[in-house]
Parts: sequence; C-alpha cells; structure tokens
Amino acid sequence: MAELLAVFVLLLVSVLLCGMLVQQRRASRHATSRAERLSGFLLTLSRANRAVLHIEDEALLWREACQLCVQFGHAVLACVYVREGSLARRGGTAGPAAKVLESVPDPLDLTHAEVQASYTARALREGRCFVSNDYVLDPLAGRWRDEAVAQGVRAIAWIPLRRAGEVSAVLMLCASQPGFFDDELLDLLNELGDDLSFALDNIDARRAQQAAQREIASGRDRFSALFFGAPLPMAIVSIQERRIIEVNQALCALYGLERNELLGSTTASHAYGILPEDRERFYDVLVAEGKVSNLSLRVRDARGEVRDAILNAVRMPYLGQECFLVTSLELSPRRPA
Repeated sequence: MAELLAVFVLLLVSVLLCGMLVQQRRASRHATSRAERLSGFLLTLSRANRAVLHIEDEALLWREACQLCVQFGHAVLACVYVREGSLARRGGTAGPAAKVLESVPDPLDLTHAEVQASYTARALREGRCFVSNDYVLDPLAGRWRDEAVAQGVRAIAWIPLRRAGEVSAVLMLCASQPGFFDDELLDLLNELGDDLSFALDNIDARRAQQAAQREIASGRDRFSALFFGAPLPMAIVSIQERRIIEVNQALCALYGLERNELLGSTTASHAYGILPEDRERFYDVLVAEGKVSNLSLRVRDARGEVRDAILNAVRMPYLGQECFLVTSLELSPRRPA
C-alpha cells in the first residue's frame, strides 16, 4: 500500500511539473511575442518620426504609415480612412490580409446606418481609440467579419488622426492574434497617431508657407511692374541713412543719369533733387506724420532747372530695411537758380 501511494505521489508530482513547464513555455512564448510586438511598433514610431520630416503629401504619408505598420509592427492589414464630408475614403492600404477590403465599399457612406455603427465611423465621429481584441466573437463586428476572419484577422484597433485639432482620418490595424493590442501597445499606437497628426499639420504649414511665398513673389512682381513702368519719377530711400535703394526709369530720365549712378548714393550727395532748404522740411513731415501727402517743394533737375513739384511718400519695408517710397510730380519749369 505504501509503495502504491509513493508511485501515485511521484506521478502527481510529474504531472504538476509537466504542467508548470508547459505554462512556463507558454508564458515565455507570450512574453517573447509581446516583446516583439512592442519593439516592432517602437521601430515603426522611429521610422514614422523620420517620415514626418520629409513627406510633403498626405497620400504618400498614408502609404508610408501603412507599410511601416505591416513591415515592422506585425499588422496583417493596415488601412487609413480619410474623412471627406459625409464620406470616408481609403487613403492607404498595406498587408497580406488586404483582400478583406475587396468587399467593403470605398468610399464608406457615413450617413448609412450600418456604417455609422461601425468602429471606423465611431472613431471618426468620437475621436477616440477603439479596440476589438477578439474580433471572431465581437458582437459589434459588421457584416464583413466573416471575410476578415477568413483572412486571419483576430484583433483590430482603430486610431483617430487629427488635422488642425479636428479628427480627419482613422488608422485601422489588424492583427492575427487575439488579445494583440494590450495597454502598452495602445500607448505606442496613440503616439503613432500623434506623430501622423503632427505630420498632417506640418504638411499644411508648409503648404501655407509656400502659398504665402508665392503671394509675396506675385505681389513683388506686381509692385515691380508698377514701379518701373510708372511715368512719374519714383524712388525707394532708406529712412536711417537716406540712401537711394531703387529708382525707376522716369526718375533716371529726369536727372539724365543711369540707374547704377543713383543706387547707393544719399539724397544729399547730388546737386539735383529736392533743394537743400526744402529737404529737411520733407523729412520733418515724414518723421512726424509717417508719410508725406501732396507736399509742395522745389526740385532741381540735371540741367540746373528748378521746378515746383508735389511730393508724396509712404513708409515701407524693402529688402530688410525700413524705407519710404517717394513719388514726385514736377510742375512748370522755373528759371535757373
């Protein structure tokens, strides 16, 4: 009897040891798999951060993000849905389970009752992350679940993406393992969502800057056409040094000089122009009022003739300097002074 009891105890201990070893192996495999998932999405985050710096088109951004999630994040399907009014269009797709999407309409009609109940529409509408860690048994899964399960999808996460603070897209990630998206991984995915949202704002900022630069260039071109083609003598003069920065052809003709003979000189260094006794009155008005409006002064041309003239001037920045734009309308000539 004692021998049988000893054998029974040995068998029981053996079974328990075997069970513990199996559990340890399972725990080890689970820990290894979890570590691989986390390291994969850490690498995805790193690559996404680099992509943020150089991608200037959202379509390319979506394709790159989906490919990174599949290549490094172990997703079997990655897809970005972009909101366009009442529709949600697929902006990018990657992964071996992409066949799932063949039976899903593109675009999705967000006003349709069935679509409104989907996780994708809810993420777009509510602006928060959704997870289905056991998609096979998820009661909220849509009518496309059977095809997703057939393609090996067992867990799905939906990450909202923002543009100028508003939800504009959602990143859908599918995994082949149930329970794939744990809290630590979701924290990484939210970081990825923040990075992609920043990339969108960065794209918009670059486009706005480029548009502003084009507008500035266009405005500069229009100003140049008006300035150089104006029939009235015009000059741009720096306020601090009273140095001539730019002149038009009408002013060159008035003084009989070439443009390069005038540029860089000061207004007081020539025998022509506003008479010295009137020049300070012009600057006094400009400093006091910030502009000169229809001020009657006397000017001397290159032939020594003194004319009555009406001068106007406005302050303006030009080539990084505070300047003023002055125009003059010469009246009938007087006898030489």
